[in-house]
Amino acid sequence: MTLSNLFKNLRPFVKPYRSLVVATLLLTLLGSFTSQVNAVILKYTVDSINDLVEVGQGLKEGLKIITFISIVLLTKEILNAFISFGQKYYGEKLRILVSQDLSQAIIEKILTYKMAFYTNQDNQAGKLQTRIDRGIESLTRLVQNFF
Repeated sequence: MTLSNLFKNLRPFVKPYRSLVVATLLLTLLGSFTSQVNAVILKYTVDSINDLVEVGQGLKEGLKIITFISIVLLTKEILNAFISFGQKYYGEKLRILVSQDLSQAIIEKILTYKMAFYTNQDNQAGKLQTRIDRGIESLTRLVQNFF
């Protein structure tokens, strides 16, 4: 089974949770923008301090710049903490809900099998449960890693 087929088969289980997927992806996008703040602030710092040195201004003006930079970086870190929490929260919630739906679908499918399926030596209850658990775990880990 190819990866695209796997995602096609998982789509019906993820589709009811579109809002969680969108929220997770938006938080990821927002997180990528906030990670660019350091580069912008570094450029601003170097340019501002260079201008101060060229004009001959002293420590008083430099402290204003340092205070501004500190406030911006602290705000960014606080924002990043909330973004990271949101990503983990929504990602984990999505993983749990998809896992629940996959488990329910598998149980409903197995309940439709004839009794002869269960009496076969190759289909012992413990083996089936282990295979189901591992399969669901793998699929939900894929969903969590993707989103």
